[in-house]
Amino acid sequence: MAGSLNACITMACVYNLSMSAESDFSKSPRLYTIEPLPDGGSVMLSAEQAHYLLVVMRKGEGTPIRIFNGIDGEFVGRLQKDGKKSASLGQLEKIKDQPAQSRPVHLYFAPIKKDRMAMMIEKAVELGVTDLHPVLTDHTDKTHPNWAKTQAHMIEAAEQCERMDMPTLHKSIHLMQIDSEALVHAAIERAEAPIFSPAHTSDPVAVLIGPEGGWSNGEIEWLNAQSFIHPVSLGPRILRAETAAIFMLSRI
Repeated sequence: MAGSLNACITMACVYNLSMSAESDFSKSPRLYTIEPLPDGGSVMLSAEQAHYLLVVMRKGEGTPIRIFNGIDGEFVGRLQKDGKKSASLGQLEKIKDQPAQSRPVHLYFAPIKKDRMAMMIEKAVELGVTDLHPVLTDHTDKTHPNWAKTQAHMIEAAEQCERMDMPTLHKSIHLMQIDSEALVHAAIERAEAPIFSPAHTSDPVAVLIGPEGGWSNGEIEWLNAQSFIHPVSLGPRILRAETAAIFMLSRI
């Protein structure tokens, strides 16, 4: 009886220590990499990641750092300083398996001013968008955004929201080049269209947000003529482009 009791106490202690360690990992910095993550191995960090951890965050050697690549799951590794400006993570240990691929959710959007677009991209990533498609329209104001910065916003958002995969940022296309297998719900303001009410299924879904200046008459005519595009209303108010995107993705 005493032996069984001691065994139970020991198991409880191990369980509590395990839970404590997991809780500690949840507060550790989290990074994204395109490199393979071998269990028990190591991974080199980019110069930017090394600077962030060593200089900005002032993390010392041996600090646990979480890392994921969207393929192998999530790992925790120990920070190793390899030089003045270089670092790696060693003793990689898997702490989360890679989940099954999520429902494809596509956001087609006309580029807008940089601060508002940064917020739209961040929230889209947090809300689970899988594919981002920049679309050029007659009234698109920003035709050549800094896509490298957009990619950086995507990575930062995925790192912070504990997402396990990374959305795909596609090349810019013109509106009339959209060719989607998924039904595209197009937000068309001031139109007699049904209120946006997406079906709760596992099927791919897409939403289309117009530019800050709204759709041109020719574009509305084209949108209404496409069998794969479903014009919808977002209610009686005219929403900013980033607000419309966040509203539609949150409904999905």
